[in-house]
Amino acid sequence: MSSEFTFVVEKTCPVCGKSVKVVKVKSRLAAIGVDNDYCCHYRDFNPYLYHIWVCDGCGFAADEKVFLTALSPVRRELIGNALMEHHVHFEFNEERSVPDGIASLKLAIFCAEVLKAPLARQAGLAMRLAWIYRIDGQKEKEREASEQALNLYIRSLETEHYPIDNLTDTMVMYLIGALYAELGERKKAVLYLSNIVGDKKNPITDAKLAKDARRLWQAVREQNQEESAQENASQEQNHHTVVQKAAAKPKKKSGLSRWF
Repeated sequence: MSSEFTFVVEKTCPVCGKSVKVVKVKSRLAAIGVDNDYCCHYRDFNPYLYHIWVCDGCGFAADEKVFLTALSPVRRELIGNALMEHHVHFEFNEERSVPDGIASLKLAIFCAEVLKAPLARQAGLAMRLAWIYRIDGQKEKEREASEQALNLYIRSLETEHYPIDNLTDTMVMYLIGALYAELGERKKAVLYLSNIVGDKKNPITDAKLAKDARRLWQAVREQNQEESAQENASQEQNHHTVVQKAAAKPKKKSGLSRWF
């Protein structure tokens, strides 16, 4: 079975061994826009709803690469017991709704936590969850997921060795800066982006990432400068208003003024 954007294939669950149907997204999709954190927007379709494959037998959920990776008997037992304990059930649907996509990513995050997956990988899942919320217009939920991704990326940068999957430490620094910018914390965004654009001794070799980092760094700095100018203008206006009021305040008459 297939649709305009997806097609169904059968794969073997690495946990329970059941043959399950999963939905794959066709590779030739034309994006109509890309955000600073690389969230892509498409017309009439959201591929992030299908990013996670889920076994409708045991409930194991992961992205394609992890789903197709064999698990050791110990790890298979660990995640299998955790899924049974939480009575996980996920029904297969060829066409996923937004709640389906959100549920699949939350389940994948749970599985990644149980298996102690790299923090960078867990952060990527949280970020894709934020993208689903963003595209669906759920601002508060998007912020929560973005903050979760941000905290995981920061912990990863501090404790893990790269590369992890397809990520480098420079890419993670950029993503942290982009997430801070999305969350409105522009000074922190500039701090992380400056580590990329200002490193003359070890310039990055990824031309696209270097260009993206410099563009975002400049944009955020300009926003900070505009905000500072507005704050200064507001403070000056408030000070001028206070001075005017003080000058206009009538002098208090003494008690003898009525006699003279």
